[in-house]
Amino acid sequence: MKIISFNVRGLGKLDKEKFNWIKNLIRFHNPDIFAIQESKRKRVTDFMIESLWGNKNFEYIFKPSVGLSGGLIMIWDPSRFCVSGVVEREFFLGIRGRWAGKMVESIILNVYGPHNDTLKQKLWESLDNIMQVDVGDWIICGDFNEVRKRTERKNCEFIENRAKMFNDFIDKANLIEIPLGGMKFTRISDDGLKYSKLDRFLVSEPCHSSWEGITACTLDRDYSDHCPIVLKDLNNDFGPKPTRIFNNWFEDEKSGDLIKEAWGTIIQNSRADCVFRDKLKNVKVVLKEKCNPKFNSLNVEIDTLHKEISDWENLIGTRDLSDAEIASWLDSRKK
Repeated sequence: MKIISFNVRGLGKLDKEKFNWIKNLIRFHNPDIFAIQESKRKRVTDFMIESLWGNKNFEYIFKPSVGLSGGLIMIWDPSRFCVSGVVEREFFLGIRGRWAGKMVESIILNVYGPHNDTLKQKLWESLDNIMQVDVGDWIICGDFNEVRKRTERKNCEFIENRAKMFNDFIDKANLIEIPLGGMKFTRISDDGLKYSKLDRFLVSEPCHSSWEGITACTLDRDYSDHCPIVLKDLNNDFGPKPTRIFNNWFEDEKSGDLIKEAWGTIIQNSRADCVFRDKLKNVKVVLKEKCNPKFNSLNVEIDTLHKEISDWENLIGTRDLSDAEIASWLDSRKK
């Protein structure tokens, strides 16, 4: 099992860099289910979802935004999670079905919580009511737009009554929050001044018991004010990673000549499949020896910036940053 939940703060092909980053996020982590909040889209197309998911092996459901607010999307691999029904209410969207190899029915809900107190209470009551009707393993994820305790906010107003309503719902529904590894806060304002833990995974006790070593953690946030969060169990190995090709290899004129030369090397073997295998090996060796040194400096610079950003954002969880430190953090993000 692997589920990624992410408040994308707008999903559109016009924002090409963000769209491509989310595509790469899906390809790299290979989730069974991808839950999107705040798509800010009134409509989506099969082509758009296929482009995002990376292949044709998917199914999805969609809840449109109201104006430029909200919007929910859930995409999944039907070979890993077989859906038998859809759940939809005002503030959440979900699927009901069975994991491959599991007999118990599971319900996965994707939540985007409101800001208004009255609407928050409506959300908690709606979730509680539906959980009393549907029997199965529950996984509730998303941006709840609420915290559980004072330490989950920094430089933001903490309203104790709101936190109490949220905690009361969790206790009444017998839900367990999966602790998040990584970043302490899942949402950081663009100016680096306000921090909150708004995104989380809540699971029912039977679900928690049925999966071995269930864990959750935050992922790097490059093009949103929220971190993607991922939930997975220990047994989520789906085989070897696919071959990767980097576009910058083809931006270098000499790379094409090197590949052609490596591919044209004569292979002494009577079996066609072995010849094909050895040709691929030759190309791989050439790319590693000739191309990687040229582009490694760029990779090192990118990795260094990612580490700087991560270090600053982890430090935010322990103390306030000075103006100079905030400026350095924002500069690293800009680069």
